[in-house]
Amino acid sequence: MSMLVTGLIAVNPDGSVYGYSLDDREELPTDVVKLIDETLPEWKFTPVVVSGKPVLAKALMSLRIVARQNSRGQYQASVEGASFARDTVQSLKSPECGHGACLTPAKRKPPAYPFELLRDRVSGTVYVVLKVNREGRVANAAVRQIDLRKIGDEGDLKSWRFALTRASLAAVRDWIFNIPTTGDEANSDAWVVTIQINYLLNGITPPLTYGHWDVYVPGPVQDVPWMNDGSQRTASNESADAIPDNGVAFVADSRFVLLTPLSPG
Repeated sequence: MSMLVTGLIAVNPDGSVYGYSLDDREELPTDVVKLIDETLPEWKFTPVVVSGKPVLAKALMSLRIVARQNSRGQYQASVEGASFARDTVQSLKSPECGHGACLTPAKRKPPAYPFELLRDRVSGTVYVVLKVNREGRVANAAVRQIDLRKIGDEGDLKSWRFALTRASLAAVRDWIFNIPTTGDEANSDAWVVTIQINYLLNGITPPLTYGHWDVYVPGPVQDVPWMNDGSQRTASNESADAIPDNGVAFVADSRFVLLTPLSPG
C-alpha cells in the first residue's frame, strides 16, 4: 500500500533540515506523521548556494510512503521516494501561475483507455517526462514509471504497462502548453517536466483521496537519455513516482540534492 504526502521543507546553509510542514497534517494517519517526524530531521542535503554563498532555502516536498507486509502479517511503512520542486510555480492557484510564471496546459486531450485494461479492470498511474519547446509543443516524451493498482503475473503486468505506455505517448505528443512568460523559467530554451496521467475506472477504482492508502504495484524506473543531467537525479535522491498531481507540470528544483538515505536503516 502507498500514499503521497506533500508539504514544504526548509534547509539550513549547512544542508541540515531547518524545518518542514505537511499539507493537511490532521488528515494523515498518526503512524505516517510519526514516521515522517522521525525521518526528516535526520536528512542532509547539499548546501544551496546563491551568489557563491550557502543560504537558507525552501522547496515544495512530495513524499512517497510505502507500507509492506512482513512475515508476521504486520505492515511496516517507510519513506521510499521524495521529490523537491520550486515552491512558487507548482500550483495553478499560486499568484505566480496567474502572472505567467508556470508551464500550464493549453491543449491536453486525455488518452484513450486501453481496451485490454478495461477488459481486465486494471487502473494505474503513468509518469511521463516531457521536453517542451518554446512553441509550447512536446519535442520529446518518455514514460519514466508506471504504477498499477492490480496484482498480476509478470506477463500481465508487462502487457498492461505496454498498453498504458502506448496510449500515454500517443496522447501527449499532441499536447500544447502555455510557456512561462515571467519569472526564472521565462528565458529557458526548453522545459523538462514530469506529469502524471491517472487511468481510473468509474465505479471500480476507489477515489484517490489525500491521506488514504492506495494499492501500489510499482513498475521499474526507466532511464530517459535526453534529460539534462541537472534534471535527473539518482533513485536514492528522487523517486520517479513521488510527484503531486496538482494541475501543473512538475519542475524539479535541482538545487535540492539529498545526501542521506530516505529512511534510516
